[in-house]
Parts: sequence; C-alpha cells; structure tokens
Amino acid sequence: MRLVTFDPQHVQLVGSRVGVLFRDRVVDLYAAQVAIARRRGLDVVDARRTAAAVAPRDMIAFFEGGEDARRTADEAVAFVAETLERGDDLVGPGDELVAPAADTVRLRAPVPRPRRIRDYLTYEAHAAGSGLAVPEAFGSVPICYECNVETILGPQDLIPWPAYTDQMDFELEIGFFVGKAGRNISVKDAPAHIAGITIFNDLSARDIQFYEMSLNIGPSKGKSFGTVMGPCVLTMDEVDENAVQCTARVNGEVWTQADTSSRRYSFAEVLAWASYCEPVFPGEFLAVGTVGGGCGLELDRWISSGDVLELEASGIGVLRNTVGAKEEAPPSAGIPSYKGAPRAGH
Repeated sequence: MRLVTFDPQHVQLVGSRVGVLFRDRVVDLYAAQVAIARRRGLDVVDARRTAAAVAPRDMIAFFEGGEDARRTADEAVAFVAETLERGDDLVGPGDELVAPAADTVRLRAPVPRPRRIRDYLTYEAHAAGSGLAVPEAFGSVPICYECNVETILGPQDLIPWPAYTDQMDFELEIGFFVGKAGRNISVKDAPAHIAGITIFNDLSARDIQFYEMSLNIGPSKGKSFGTVMGPCVLTMDEVDENAVQCTARVNGEVWTQADTSSRRYSFAEVLAWASYCEPVFPGEFLAVGTVGGGCGLELDRWISSGDVLELEASGIGVLRNTVGAKEEAPPSAGIPSYKGAPRAGH
C-alpha cells in the first residue's frame, strides 16, 4: 500500500488528509469513510462523526492505529474500486472527490513534520566515493546525524539555495518510518516496529558542510536548511529492503542507478541501535544513507539553480523538485567573519 499526505483541491477545505494511491487516483480515507457511512444509512452528521472516529487525522495517527488503520484503508480502497467499477464518481462531505486524480491534488511530505529524523551511514561505497575515510566505528555501529524537522519539503516543493553556499548537492536515499513505539528493541523484533519506506533527499551545501565539519562536529548549516521526502510511504508488506532500485535524474539525464543491496546494516539493525537505551516513537524517520554514486560529490557533477531533480525508487515512485535561485540575504544577516567556504570535491 502506498500512503500519502495530500491537500484536497477544494476551496472550502482546509488542512491535509491521509490517502492511498490507487491506480491513478488518491483515495481520501476520511471522505471515503463518510461515503461508506452514508451508504449504510447514516445522516451527514453521524456519518462525519463515524468517519472521524476511524479515519486517521494524519500519517502519524495512521502509524499509531496499526492494524485498525490498515483495515480502514483497505475498506476505503475496496469501496472506491467497487464504485468506480459501476462508473460512479463519489463526492465527499465538503463536495470534494472521494478519489480525485493524483495529478489534481498537492502531495505533501508523507509526514510533514516527523517527530525526529536520523540519517545513518550504512553504505561504505558512498563514504569511499565521497573521499571520506571510513572510521573504525563503522564496523561496529551505524553512525548518524540528526536532521532539522522544521525544514521538511515534499514533492514539487522548490529546493532552497542558502546565501552562504556556492555548492549545492542532492543525496539519493531510502529510509523508514517507525510505526510502533519501543525501547531496547531487538533486531529480531524490530521489523514489527517499522511502518514503511520513502525516498529521502538529504540536501547538502557541500562547501560549508566540510568547512564546519573540520572541527569534527556537525553538520549544521551544511544540512539544516532543507530535506525532501516523498512522494509516499510504501508499507513494509510490499518491500524487499535489499532490492529497491534507485535512480537519480537531473533535467531528464540519468546521473545515478543503484540499488539497496550493499548496505552494512539492515533496517532492523539500524532500529535496534537507535532504540538502544532510548525510546523511539511512531512518526520518527530513520534514513539508511546515500546509495553508492547517489550524489554529485561522488560523481563530481554539480546541480545548478533551475535544475529539475527526479529521485526514483521502485515501488515508491518519483520525488521531483526544482532547485531554486540562491537566496539574497540582507547585508546584516550572518556574521562578518564568514567570507565563504572552500569548494569540496575531487
């Protein structure tokens, strides 16, 4: 199942909803449940009340709902499939379509504000290709940094280019959402705590990233300005974590083709380490790192303002964004001592 967070295209509706990608449509779980209740004979008020009780209000609530939420989604998809088979097109409680065409709604990041994001290094090929020495610790534990949950971007959102960098980069990654809370989760039990995967574009300002990290701390400004996620959450019943095919295109040209087979650590091992002596919660996201050859730094090829990035992963779809123009910050911004950072790369 491919789960999305989307904005219904109707002037009277405010706020995002949870949906399921079905064929070329988005099944609106709340609107579908209202329609199901109405067909069972409930009036509009009771139908809305019933739908609100079973349809998750957001993606984190869907994860928390576990099997009940999945049954709600399955029922909605089956109902829509039956309705479309008859040639009908249902209208929801706010005059929105219950299953609008996917290209008529705005997809958001699957979880617009995750509770926490950790991005791990699990591909030795990425480190080696970036010219980084792989530390001894990599053979013992997956290593991560924590991302800024306030700057999450979704499909079609414009990628910001901060004024303090001249060297922007993308990173093609896959990661997973925690679906069930836990602490000290074993590798054996970890799969039951994983909800699904999505594409993760770990945007990087390479010049200032390495400039900052010369102090062996960070990254901070090199990463914190934006991270892209989407377009959907592919549930784990449809995932072979070692066989996801990944492609990066820039302006239609293929820059990278790779797969997820060569990681040092499995999803279960990453989650087991993340939960070691600390709790994890539904809606947290753990990226498992850039695939080999999955960024401009490794390829010594660099994106520019106006470029269209398309990161694709089998089963998930395409995460498409355009690179924005470099920000023109006011003269008073920043601090006078920063004069720019040396270029990174080969």
